[in-house]
Amino acid sequence: MAKMQEAAGQGAPAVDMAAQEDFRRLLFEAPIAELAEHQGISIDEAVQLRVEQAVAEATTPQVTVRPIEPQGKLIGFASVNFGGVVVDDFKVVDGKNGVFLGAPSKPDPTSRTGYRATARVTDRALQAQLDKAAAQGYSMAVEKLIARAEAVRPAPIREQMANAAKEAQKENAARPAPAKGKEARDAR
Repeated sequence: MAKMQEAAGQGAPAVDMAAQEDFRRLLFEAPIAELAEHQGISIDEAVQLRVEQAVAEATTPQVTVRPIEPQGKLIGFASVNFGGVVVDDFKVVDGKNGVFLGAPSKPDPTSRTGYRATARVTDRALQAQLDKAAAQGYSMAVEKLIARAEAVRPAPIREQMANAAKEAQKENAARPAPAKGKEARDAR
């Protein structure tokens, strides 16, 4: 069983992405017999492995982060998918102890703070798991935004001018030199 967990990437971060993707395909898409043959286990063990992995995946919440222009400590919003149930508008907050998810809320004039939570996470372990996923999701989303901005950002004007000068020199070198003297004027 330890061999299978290692192959799943849970214990060995050095496992390459292609191997992880292949193992994931075996776990969730391939026939049970193929999984058993590949892992060198019985059909019953393969079924148990597939069920364990499916339960683990279903109970692992998936966090999607949308970064925003920072407004104080608020740096984004997140949606959390709990095995098919999606809760939107979690706040991604950069606190003194790192990035964490704040509960979604709506205005409530009768409450002390002026807002009422519309969803709460009561399990500290789940909250820690969500906070870790939010921090990773936020950094990945920011990296994507930076890469997209770099791809569409025009070159600085000095660089554009230098490139244009090089192109002009190439074009001028390819043209024939004009004829000089009286014969050139008479040929007009």
